[in-house]
Amino acid sequence: MNMIYYEYLFMRIAFFTDDYLPHVHGVTTSIKNYREALEALGHEVYIIAPKQPGYEDHDDHIIRMPSLKNFAFENRPTSVIYPGLARKFDKYEFDIVHSHMQFYLGVLAHSVAKRQNIPHVTSVHTLYTEMLEDYPFMITAGLIAVSFGFPVVFKTKPILPFRSVKEIRQLKGEKVVTIMKQQGWRLCVEFANRTDACISPSRHLGELLVKNGMTVPCHIFPNSVDTARYRQAKANDSPIQKKAGEKYVVCVARLSLEKRQRTLIEAMKYAKHPDVKLVLAGGGPAEAELRQTAIELGVEDRVIFTGMVGANEVASLLKQADLFALASYHFDNQPMTLLEAAAAGTPVVYCDERLAEGLEGGNAVLTSGIEGEDFAATIDDLLSNDEKRAEMAKAARKIAKEYDSNTMVKRLEALYLEMIDNMRS
Repeated sequence: MNMIYYEYLFMRIAFFTDDYLPHVHGVTTSIKNYREALEALGHEVYIIAPKQPGYEDHDDHIIRMPSLKNFAFENRPTSVIYPGLARKFDKYEFDIVHSHMQFYLGVLAHSVAKRQNIPHVTSVHTLYTEMLEDYPFMITAGLIAVSFGFPVVFKTKPILPFRSVKEIRQLKGEKVVTIMKQQGWRLCVEFANRTDACISPSRHLGELLVKNGMTVPCHIFPNSVDTARYRQAKANDSPIQKKAGEKYVVCVARLSLEKRQRTLIEAMKYAKHPDVKLVLAGGGPAEAELRQTAIELGVEDRVIFTGMVGANEVASLLKQADLFALASYHFDNQPMTLLEAAAAGTPVVYCDERLAEGLEGGNAVLTSGIEGEDFAATIDDLLSNDEKRAEMAKAARKIAKEYDSNTMVKRLEALYLEMIDNMRS
């Protein structure tokens, strides 16, 4: 190990994210897992996130930025950034900056890295362009905001192309979505190309980024999971009581349109197993609609809504489950819940052929289609075959070891050290 490498063996790292606790989702979980694993190695990790009204962190390594109410997306506050804000971070003397989103605080991360002359790595966790149809206002507003911020911070030409008033008036429906998706990719790639390296949790997203013009090194770092939490979890600690003979198909995800829980509810209409129940763990804007769907389909007695659950409760639910099901299609990057299911030894049923990380070792079954009937057929088949589920459970626990946080974080640490070494040498 050379002298420069040794000097930065213990790093001060800044994670920038546009959304953090108290909201619980895949990005939040990924950030928490990596922070804890990096700190266990002796590094110091700061998290820079929007201020959440009414929420106190009690953690001096979480730096909250001024924020405004976000009316477009579940009232999640949006950070306020302005010229000169980056200098407020001079006192921390970071060794590396890692942005976990490419919007407001991602732009700030870039400014901080440039000001302190340190490397900037970004992780693309979300396929933002796939959210346009479900959340057009939120994504469009974000794209426009970043488009205006780019020329100032990145010293580039405007990202969104100029269009005349006449052209704008003629844009309708699918054409608008198509154009905004194109611009979304342009923005994401342009952002990544202004950093020193990009991380994608999945191979398919990494390939899309390169295809759309990304030229900086792209590293495929799958998400990680705290396997110990799921090994130690007990089914008896689950927030719901499972009756004798019942079979639970569990889905842990935000209740929202893009997650397609409606498809899983429809599966309960077609499932032939008499004692199968669907457990939807989580909260979100689509909960009322999903409850109504269950009533309309006559399966309300086969669908259980848990509401928001904590990490330990999720672990117990997955230990209690007979199957884990995920119905999202061409939206998710690498869902954390798939790794959590693996760590709990729970077989997975899914429909998105692009999802590969954590699903290639005999622990999961890809449905023949993406509709409720397709899920029902696969669920019935697995619930009628105890031996197959046992084999899948064994394979799941083996796969989980490969994605353990303590294992995966060493790859991230090595990347950080290499980037610092390259910049300082």
